[in-house]
Amino acid sequence: MSSGADYSTLLDLFIRLVESQAGKKIKSGDEWLNNAQVLAAKLFRHLVSMQTLAAGATVEHDGVPAVFFVDHASVKVVARAALETYLVFFYLYGNSDQSLCEFRHNTWCLGGLVDRQQFHVSTEQGREVLAREKKQIEELKSKIESSQEIRTYTEKQRKKLLEGEWRIGNGWANLGVSAGFHQKYFENIYGYLCGYSHSSYLSAIQVGQAQSVSDQQMLTQSVLGIGVVLMAHFAFSYSAAFNTASVVLSANPSAMRVAEKWRFGPEDMAAIYDR
Repeated sequence: MSSGADYSTLLDLFIRLVESQAGKKIKSGDEWLNNAQVLAAKLFRHLVSMQTLAAGATVEHDGVPAVFFVDHASVKVVARAALETYLVFFYLYGNSDQSLCEFRHNTWCLGGLVDRQQFHVSTEQGREVLAREKKQIEELKSKIESSQEIRTYTEKQRKKLLEGEWRIGNGWANLGVSAGFHQKYFENIYGYLCGYSHSSYLSAIQVGQAQSVSDQQMLTQSVLGIGVVLMAHFAFSYSAAFNTASVVLSANPSAMRVAEKWRFGPEDMAAIYDR
């Protein structure tokens, strides 16, 4: 199944869906929804970067084009970032229970701010930021501790949440399954992409063996297919979270059919991975 034209179709749909929220006022108390747009922008830029890298690069020497290559390794590194971004988006905004979504958002924000407290700062401005964020951390902890949702966690899990461990033991595979991916499919692609991010031996072998541009392109196209699958899932989860996007999706039936084609779920992968 070729993904070339569908990649551009779904990028265009992505823009239409997210732009449907442009200028919409967020109700007081719902400011946490703003980060849905930030994560959407982050995901979109990763997807565009993947497509740009896949087009190849030329290196000049003495003003003359000397080498042309397709950096399939970098495409895979960016693809991993795109995948994780979508999983975070879905974890925070993909549930129909808005109270749970807001609770998860608070724990996610707490985790990021706690992480930054560990950074070394050498400027007065940096120290002021950390001091200001320390107050935010206490406010977030108070919100989390007083929420109904925290009662569903064990004492040990509550402690971890308040320490900033927002995933509380959930690995990326757990988030992948929750987001609608077949577990073995997710573990296969995620493990493969992580190998490139961490410079595994397999990644070095493939970079070394793919000397021809055609081989580099082949190793790139399969990863662009992952991007198409991500955009397909995003189209439906974003539309479920925002009514304006749902209207846009329904108004673009041809693009919606492309998204439906690529929104692979566990049942679609069962014949391959459950044998």
